[in-house]
Amino acid sequence: QHKGSIKTLTIGNRDLASDDKRRMYALICETLKYASVLTKVVQDSGVLDGQIRGMDMRQALAMAHDMLVSRSGLQRRGADTGLNRAFEKFKPKLRAQLSALVADAGAQSVAELVPAELRDDTATLRHVRVNLLAASVDQVVAAFEKESYELVECRERSEMARTLPAKTRRFMRDPDLADLLVFPSGTDLHAHPLYTNGSIILQDKASCMPAHVVNPRPGSTALDACAAPGNKTSHMVSLMGNKGRVFAFDKSSRRLDTLVQLTDKARCRIIRPQCANFLDIDPLDPLYADVEYALLDPSCSGSGIVNRLDALVDRYVALARGQEQHRSVGMRLENLAEFQVSVILHAMRFPGVNRISYSTCSVHVEENEAVVAAVLAAQDEFALAPASEVIPTWPRRGFAQGGLRPEQAACVVRTLPEDGSNGFFVAGFVRRKPADIEKIRRLLDERREQQQTRQAGDGENGAEEEEEEEAPGGKQSYADRGKRRTRPQEADAETNAEADAEARPKQQKKKKTEASSSSAVNFLPGRRTRSVVTAGAAASKSKKRRAKTSKVSA
Repeated sequence: QHKGSIKTLTIGNRDLASDDKRRMYALICETLKYASVLTKVVQDSGVLDGQIRGMDMRQALAMAHDMLVSRSGLQRRGADTGLNRAFEKFKPKLRAQLSALVADAGAQSVAELVPAELRDDTATLRHVRVNLLAASVDQVVAAFEKESYELVECRERSEMARTLPAKTRRFMRDPDLADLLVFPSGTDLHAHPLYTNGSIILQDKASCMPAHVVNPRPGSTALDACAAPGNKTSHMVSLMGNKGRVFAFDKSSRRLDTLVQLTDKARCRIIRPQCANFLDIDPLDPLYADVEYALLDPSCSGSGIVNRLDALVDRYVALARGQEQHRSVGMRLENLAEFQVSVILHAMRFPGVNRISYSTCSVHVEENEAVVAAVLAAQDEFALAPASEVIPTWPRRGFAQGGLRPEQAACVVRTLPEDGSNGFFVAGFVRRKPADIEKIRRLLDERREQQQTRQAGDGENGAEEEEEEEAPGGKQSYADRGKRRTRPQEADAETNAEADAEARPKQQKKKKTEASSSSAVNFLPGRRTRSVVTAGAAASKSKKRRAKTSKVSA
């Protein structure tokens, strides 16, 4: 069961004593890191053969980690002494099994058996975004310098890690993004006053690129299609100077609550959170007539995330189910790509939208260049933004693969872990032809008819669908349920799994009490929630607005 992220269930657990939280957090992370090694050791040792009453694999892995990997040995504080004594009896056999594994692999230590991508917890530099709603970059720089941090410069990108060695009080201005500062890897600023008061946001550099690519001007109207947990949303508002309006969509009310909390802390005042499936939003609704900018960061494979803590859980679950080498990666990427294309094309149907950023935390061509190529082939109203408008000083551009020509690949951006950031992809689209309103209406009508047909089919198989198990973790894709796809996982939010767990019983209850099975639209200005409006009612109101607008035009 996925009831929350590792941090949520440990650091954020109110039932745990404060001094126990970090110990438990560290134990879980380290155990999961070594899980692929320790699982085989435990299975071959006989620990789970019933000789220790009540022992299961999770307990055995945690205790094996403490006994074989941790310098301090088995936990004593608050531990079951009888269980410890019983486990100690297996110590010689467990050590022998581990030594055999290390020798067979030709390794010098057990640490070398850990998957390469999990070995270094501080592989990326620490990036700090200055919240321009609370302070200027110069003010934040001066504040750090007063605390004996040394502001340094680096002429060559390849020398940044050497210029900012770990465990030093050095920092520098980012050479590409004006509101970003760079600190040594492993720098912990979670307790720093500038972080707690909202003046700085701890956000990876790659994740800061989309807002700069879409670049909404102050006073304009923008939207974030898959907004929670809200860092990219608040970044747009920061660049807009809290002037204008930003519609933030997310299907999960729990994740949207998180967005409201984070953006309130960041002093955002112009966000209009909407609990809704973005693909169900009517682009012709007069409410969105002024939307000029769209930031799209939809569900993706998360393959570019370095040492994401919840990726450890995903890896362990796959290992426990014996699926790590057998799951169909190709089919999952195909489903994700289809969903990603649909989100971009839907954003392009908003008549006033002139500029779009599309991003993923994936390194796969299928989700990046191939998606961009598919979108360009599917319509003629938008073209790729020129390279001069897409982080022009960043040297790593896209691949001429997946249907993109070299000159098109030069217009998109990639980042990789060796760049001191997570693996990421960003593309910009700009409008080159006015919106064809009649064509948009026709496409929307066709989609509604397809939805009604699928809903009718779902109704006939309702009982079957109620029993269908939902994939754990992450932000759900808004792909149609009738296609029975694997649900993609969002890699960017710590609270996604917890949000899905919370949303599930609400959705089941909703099916029993509402005639419409469509997604609800819940408008949340600030912290106050207005009455819930079903998507059906919203569509009806939208139709009346359009009719009224047509009469006025006539």
